[in-house]
Amino acid sequence: MVDKLPKRLWPEARRRLREVWSAPTRAACEVRRDETAHWLHEQGQDPAAETLYRDWDDFTTFYDFPAEHWIHLRTSNAIESVFAGVRLRTNVAKRARVRENALYLVFKIVERLGQHWRTLNGGATLMALVLGGERFVDGILVRRPPAEEVQAA
Repeated sequence: MVDKLPKRLWPEARRRLREVWSAPTRAACEVRRDETAHWLHEQGQDPAAETLYRDWDDFTTFYDFPAEHWIHLRTSNAIESVFAGVRLRTNVAKRARVRENALYLVFKIVERLGQHWRTLNGGATLMALVLGGERFVDGILVRRPPAEEVQAA
């Protein structure tokens, strides 16, 4: 969105976007989004305002995960740091003559870099719940009723 704005509006737009994605709930996030879109319309920046709505569902997906994981989900640093490490080491090799050798080199670099990744906040317990299909709303676990209660109702 910021790339659609004149540079004079960048600091205020960044501050407002930070407020949007740091909202504690999805509903509060939507209120802040609408306020930011209104501000953009007032500034005559309609294309930038439309980008707020375009990918909104993808942007707010992190609310469906444990709140402890949000710090990890709100950043692309984990991906960027891996690519930087791979780029650093593959630039030295210049070019690989065989595709499989290049893939093996990249795989081994990522595997090695992965040894130093820190674990997710909340640890294996929350990850097991996520992988088990448990539902989170605004970062809070919503327990499903046991199977017997569902069948009896």
